[in-house]
Amino acid sequence: MGSRIPPRPAGSVQPCRRLSLAVDEGWTRDDRGAWLLRRFLATYSGSPDAFTDLTGYEAAVNGRGIPDLDLTGPSRSRAADLARRGVAFSLAALYRLNEEHPDHPAAVAYLTISAVDMDDEDVYVADITFVTVHDGEPPYVKDLEQVTTGAILAIGSAECRNPLPPAPTAPVRA
Repeated sequence: MGSRIPPRPAGSVQPCRRLSLAVDEGWTRDDRGAWLLRRFLATYSGSPDAFTDLTGYEAAVNGRGIPDLDLTGPSRSRAADLARRGVAFSLAALYRLNEEHPDHPAAVAYLTISAVDMDDEDVYVADITFVTVHDGEPPYVKDLEQVTTGAILAIGSAECRNPLPPAPTAPVRA
């Protein structure tokens, strides 16, 4: 099975292999009811028993930094590239969940972008995690409006019923 994140033309943001492989390997539901990306679960070293709820466990297993070592250019440009990469990964992963497990509970991808002050220069970093709704548990982020350190985007699985469109024929830069 090929990568579900479409390739991009030269000069645009390329999906990184690690994220493409996570989409390709798909999702699993463990015995406790946690929905996990198989590739991320395989590399997770924590214990499910350390968590009091499934939401926290899913966030820990499914959470990763968005790779950026291949991105160049000014810091703000890199932030936009990180956001595009994170959104593409979120959409592809949630589409895969919908395709593999149409009866799964509602799922949300949380993408965050924040600045880190490195020697008087802001360097942007991005993180992603995926959680599902579990009865009796609060949402992973209770109020998006209260998040004030960086930017956060929540993408619901209901928004990801169609595959990503084909890659554009020319680079698109914001």
